[in-house]
Amino acid sequence: MRRKPLQLVLLAVSVLAFTAACGGSSGTEKATTKNATTLPFKATFSAPTHHPVVNKNWPITVTVSNLSGKPIAATLQMNVLLGSLQVGQVDNGKIHRFVGRYRENITWPKESVGHKLTLQAVIKAKGKTKKLLWAVAVVSK
Repeated sequence: MRRKPLQLVLLAVSVLAFTAACGGSSGTEKATTKNATTLPFKATFSAPTHHPVVNKNWPITVTVSNLSGKPIAATLQMNVLLGSLQVGQVDNGKIHRFVGRYRENITWPKESVGHKLTLQAVIKAKGKTKKLLWAVAVVSK
């Protein structure tokens, strides 16, 4: 797999302090969804942990299929949230086009340590959008 750095832009210290108490995670193995309507496709996000290590490869996988389980074409853009504020984007906001499964290694910078972040995967397929959320607490080891 190729290694791509995470492009993370942190906001001013005052904004970080104000929003640090926002957000949270259930700590489950599956990403949570932010859509209340029924969609014509299924999408999942997975990663080995909610605690990636700074400057180390953290593999993620996004899968998209129709309701019967057949892989379909989709696009993916990933954002980094602090509470409800977007503070960064993976791959400078690049929109990835794929069919069925997308894999990537993300490396988190040292500036992300100590913040309760959320990785938001914005998936578009069949004219609809689904947002998957994955809680992240980057650690330094």
